[in-house]
Amino acid sequence: MNKWKSCLIFILFLTIFGLAACSASESQADSDSDSSEEASEENSSEEESEKESTLTGKLSLDKTEGRIGDEIQLTAEGLEPDEALRVIYVDMEGRYEIENNYSFIGTMYDEIEIEAGEGTADENGEWDGSITIPDGFGDDHDILIQQDGNTIAKANFFVETVFTMSPDSGPPGTEITIEGEGLSSKMYGSIWHMNYDNAYSGMITAISTNGKAEAVVRAAGSPGIHTITIESGASGAPYLSRDSSAINYIDTHFFDFTVTDEEPDTDTDMAYVEDPPEPADGGIQMPEPENKEGVTLSLDKDMGTVDEMVTLSGEGLPENQEMTLDWHTMVGNRVSTEGFAPETIELDTVMTDEDGSFTHEFPIPDDLGGLPHLIEVKADDEVYGQAYLRILPSIVSIEPEEGPAGTPITVEIKGAGWTEFDNALGVTYDNAYIGYICGFNSQGTIKLPLTASGEPGYHIIDIYPSIYQGQDPIPDIYRKPQLTYRDDHPGTGIPAIRTFFKVTGE
Repeated sequence: MNKWKSCLIFILFLTIFGLAACSASESQADSDSDSSEEASEENSSEEESEKESTLTGKLSLDKTEGRIGDEIQLTAEGLEPDEALRVIYVDMEGRYEIENNYSFIGTMYDEIEIEAGEGTADENGEWDGSITIPDGFGDDHDILIQQDGNTIAKANFFVETVFTMSPDSGPPGTEITIEGEGLSSKMYGSIWHMNYDNAYSGMITAISTNGKAEAVVRAAGSPGIHTITIESGASGAPYLSRDSSAINYIDTHFFDFTVTDEEPDTDTDMAYVEDPPEPADGGIQMPEPENKEGVTLSLDKDMGTVDEMVTLSGEGLPENQEMTLDWHTMVGNRVSTEGFAPETIELDTVMTDEDGSFTHEFPIPDDLGGLPHLIEVKADDEVYGQAYLRILPSIVSIEPEEGPAGTPITVEIKGAGWTEFDNALGVTYDNAYIGYICGFNSQGTIKLPLTASGEPGYHIIDIYPSIYQGQDPIPDIYRKPQLTYRDDHPGTGIPAIRTFFKVTGE
């Protein structure tokens, strides 16, 4: 028994000693991390102070805040006499960071310098002039006076964020455009949100559009005045108590839209998918197709919807040879233990003619949208050529199209995407965000279940591009409708899906 007690005491001693060592190690790591961050901040502060100490001149502005397009007067002194000078306006250039055409990292900004004016200092080293605040991001900006490549003087100018709305009236379904300029590149003024009749509609961004936003929603609700509120918020929702915030210089913007008693034109627009927009930053870049020397493959269209007919042509291939057409896709999901993996499906076989050419028409497969699919032309497992075909979202049906409040509705969609930047779609009902949908696990097909609500009349069901997830948690731009999808959504250019449902009386 004494031996066992001795062993237990020895084991306990080792355990305590080990835990203490681990704790000390972690504490040291935290300390090292804190010291590193502090050192970095100190170095940055020292560098800034050093730059400040080299400023030999002084720059004054006739006003220190305003809007894009404002003309401001500059007065500089302490410059190099009789020397040319440049006026530099410091701004940012924004972009979305995507890795391997799949992983969404977050939003990134790089500092840029814009030449806003020029002149020559007089014999006393003084200069007066003016510049116009250029298009770009809002918030604080440095204005520099440079001579011979050196910054001699600087001042700060604050650019206000401004929103406008048009039109201000129309029947249900009228497209309402919210335009913003001077959105900030800084966290708290970079992401804005819209509420429609005090219900959350979606986010407004201007990351890749130089601080300029264009958000689009459709008019909804019964005839009368409806309120629209635009508010910033970096944590994924509008921040409402602005006066009590440390970031209290950001304004809330209010608008009224009057829904008229006209009926919408539903003969052609009961349900439709918009044309695919241009993606932010020009979109993702697929690898160049690899073709054997002399081989060319071409499609009569590079995108289309499920079951739409497309023609593939090939030249420079082996003569009178049976060729296999392979279709590359992704199968699985990112939420279960099975995960996902690429898969290759035999699409068809074709026979080349005596010139080594073929033409083959086929329906676009019922598969995932988003990234273009690779098509390979092979003979005996040897790849001769490649081409890409992208599947666009499409509406299969909305059933039923009308009924009393409480009616179950199913909207079926095909061509949903699968990557982190195009997997999620945000759904709104009368401009109120009700949730998001995905179609990865179901190979691009989504059956959206809804329940009709509201007063008798036409109600708006809209489905917007969203960003499913990313590595940067803040600003939170994930799984919510991106109302600026037409020019500021990353990836492939996902269109909005628009539908109506008519609520009838009992």
